[in-house]
Amino acid sequence: MEPVMMFVITAIIAAILLVVFNKQQESKVSNHLYTNEVQKIYLLAAAEYKINMLEENQQQLNNITTELGIATPNISAELNLLTTALESGEIPLNELNLRLDHLLDTVNIHSSSMVQAF
Repeated sequence: MEPVMMFVITAIIAAILLVVFNKQQESKVSNHLYTNEVQKIYLLAAAEYKINMLEENQQQLNNITTELGIATPNISAELNLLTTALESGEIPLNELNLRLDHLLDTVNIHSSSMVQAF
């Protein structure tokens, strides 16, 4: 009778360990989904800040380029194209941020002027 009791006790302990391990695995999965959402929120905030920076500097850039006679890209048209493409799902958020970075580099707005604590 003693070996049967040892087997039952061992089975109970194993079941408890399996339940605890399963809860840890479920926690990791839900935590990973939360991390993806935080990354999307950060990318969206960065894109919004870049768009605001481009819009603020657009008027100054237009004044300088008309005085010097330099051709620059139409910032408002490109911003409209990018935002509508994002809203319609044509480009992902990562691609939007890369294109905004390229646009910022094109109009010579350096990232050092964009440093801001979030």
